[in-house]
Amino acid sequence: MNQNRVIKLSFIVVIVSFLLSTALSIGSLHYMALRNQQELNRVLAAQIYDTISIELSEPVVIARTMANDRFLIDMLEKEDQVSEEEAAKIIEDFLLGIRNGFDHESSFLVSEKSRRYYTYSGIYKIIDPENDVRDSWYPKFISSIQDYDLDVDIDQTHQNTWTVFVDAKINNKRGDLLGVCGVGFHMKKSQELFNSLEEEYNVKINLVDPNHLVQVDSDLENIQKVYLDDIDLEKAYSNEYIYQDLGGGRYAVVKYLESMDWFLVIRSNGTQIGSQYLGVILLNVLLFGLVMGILVFETRKIMRKTNDLTDASFRDKNTGLLNRRAFEEDKNSMNDKPLHEDLVYLIADVNGLKAANDTIGHHAGDELINGAASCLTSVLSDYGKIYRIGGDEFAAILNIPKDKLKDIQEKLDKAFNEWSGEEVKELSVSCGYAVYREHPSESLSGLSKIADELMYNAKEQYYVSSGKDRRRR
Repeated sequence: MNQNRVIKLSFIVVIVSFLLSTALSIGSLHYMALRNQQELNRVLAAQIYDTISIELSEPVVIARTMANDRFLIDMLEKEDQVSEEEAAKIIEDFLLGIRNGFDHESSFLVSEKSRRYYTYSGIYKIIDPENDVRDSWYPKFISSIQDYDLDVDIDQTHQNTWTVFVDAKINNKRGDLLGVCGVGFHMKKSQELFNSLEEEYNVKINLVDPNHLVQVDSDLENIQKVYLDDIDLEKAYSNEYIYQDLGGGRYAVVKYLESMDWFLVIRSNGTQIGSQYLGVILLNVLLFGLVMGILVFETRKIMRKTNDLTDASFRDKNTGLLNRRAFEEDKNSMNDKPLHEDLVYLIADVNGLKAANDTIGHHAGDELINGAASCLTSVLSDYGKIYRIGGDEFAAILNIPKDKLKDIQEKLDKAFNEWSGEEVKELSVSCGYAVYREHPSESLSGLSKIADELMYNAKEQYYVSSGKDRRRR
C-alpha cells in the first residue's frame, strides 16, 4: 500500500509539474508574442510608410509644381481673353504633356473663373457643386487652409485599383485663387503590398483620415464607409510609431502620414498568438504523453520486479504458500483493527512427519508437507490466506460464514483422508479452529492461542486413537 501511495504521489507530482511548465511556457510565450507583435507591426508600418511615401512623393511634387507653373498661371489669368476652343487646346496640350511625361492615369485643371474642368482630352465638364454631388470636393478643398490635398477613389476601369488624386491650389502673386490642378495615379505598389502583408502576417492595414474614416482598405466595401473609432489617433501626431492595446488579444501600430494628413493603422487580428499557444500546448501534451508513456512502462516494469521480489520474500519456496514473515506482518496489522464476526483462525500440524523422515527419508516428509499444503489450498484459498509458519505447521486467516464453516471443515478432512502420495500413502493433519463470533472478546493473538490449544488436543487424540508413539511424530 505504501508503495502504491508513493507511485500515485509521483504521478501527481509529474502531472502538476507538467501543468506548471505549460502555464509558464504559455506565460513566456504570451509576453514574447506581445513584444514580437509590437516590433513586427512597427517594421510593417515602416515598410508601408516608405512605400506610400515613395509612391506619393512624385505626384505631390508634380501637382505642386503645376500649381506654380508660370505658363499655367498666365493662362488662367487671361482665360477670358481667348476663345474657349483656344484655351482648351492650350491647356489640353499642357496636361497631356504632364500625363505622358510622368506616366500618370490622369492630369486635370479646374478654373475658378470659368469653372471649366480641363483634362488632357479637352474640357470634361463645368464644375457645379450645388447641383452635382460629385463636384462637392471642389468647394471643400478651396475653402480649406491646405495648399494641396489627396482624395482616394476606386478606378473601376482598372481592376478596382486604388486611385489617388492630388489636388493643388493655383494662386497668383497677389494670393488670389485661380483654380485647382493635379494628377491622378494608381497606388499599385501600395495595394499589392497591403494585400500581401495582410495575408502573410495576419494583420489589417488601413489608411484613415483625421475623422477615423477609412480611406484605403484591401476590402473595397470598407473605403469611406467604415470608421475606426477604437483607434486613438491624437497621440500619433507626434510623428512617432504609436503602439496601442485594443484588448481581446488585438494590437495596433499607428503612424501619422503628414504629407497626406492621414494615419497608417496596422492592427493584429489576435489569432496569431492563439495559434502559437495551441502549438506550444500540443507540443507539451505530446512530450508529456511520451514521458508519461515511458514512465508508466518503466514503473510497471519496476513494480513487476518489485512485486516478484516482495512476493518471493513472503512465499515459502517449497509449498508456494505465504511464509512466516507474511504471517507475522498480517497478524500485527490485524491486531489493531476490529475483527469480522466470520473470522476463522486455523492452525494445522502434520502428524507422523518425523516417523516418515526417519523410516523413509526426508523426501517422504517433504511429500507430506506439500500434500498438506495442497489440501489446504484446494479447500480454503477462496476464503482467505494460508501460511506455512514452520516445518510441518500451517496457519490460515479466513472469513467463513457461520452456515458454511462445518461444510468447509468436512471438505478439508475429506481432502486429507483422500490424499495419497508416491512415497507415503496417507496423510494425517491435526487442526484447531478458533472462530471470532464464539470468542468476541479475543484479539487475533488470543484466537491464535485458542487455535493452538485445540490443535494440540486434536493431535493428542490422534496419537491415542492410532496407538503411535507421540515422540515419533
